[in-house]
Amino acid sequence: MKVFLFDADVIIWCAKNNKLDALFEDKDIKIPEVIYEQVRYIVDVETGEEKPIQLQKYIEEGSLEVIDNPLTEEMKKVRGTYKQCSHLAELDDGEAECITLLKKRPNYSFCSGDKRAIRVLGFLQFSEQAISLEEILGGAQNIRENFTRRYKEKYLKEGSELWVQYGEW
Repeated sequence: MKVFLFDADVIIWCAKNNKLDALFEDKDIKIPEVIYEQVRYIVDVETGEEKPIQLQKYIEEGSLEVIDNPLTEEMKKVRGTYKQCSHLAELDDGEAECITLLKKRPNYSFCSGDKRAIRVLGFLQFSEQAISLEEILGGAQNIRENFTRRYKEKYLKEGSELWVQYGEW
């Protein structure tokens, strides 16, 4: 069974747009604890009010697993690999942890709307393990551009092109 890793932006957008049920339906999803901590609340930009994101039911149903797997040595190696390219920006710990997990588990796919993370996926030759939110939700309407398949493909291609120039191959 395919396992999905999500970046915080995916879960937050789905929570804001009432798409959490569709996101977690019939899927095996894992997120690092660092991402789980980032998605505990949605902050209303106008009022500053924090609204909790209810993920506990998905954990109880077994469709979401929060993993505590810091992979620090492996993360350092992965970061060292993509840092050889000055055109790639630093990733946050949650993104770096998800991408490190891809290296060890080819049946995992990572979904993010962050072009920095998507470029790194292409650079590290993990394009086959990248998936857009649009693909996961089956072509959902009114999806933000950075969650489309087209956006994913554009930045995977940029990352792959950077690999040709800067990678150790």
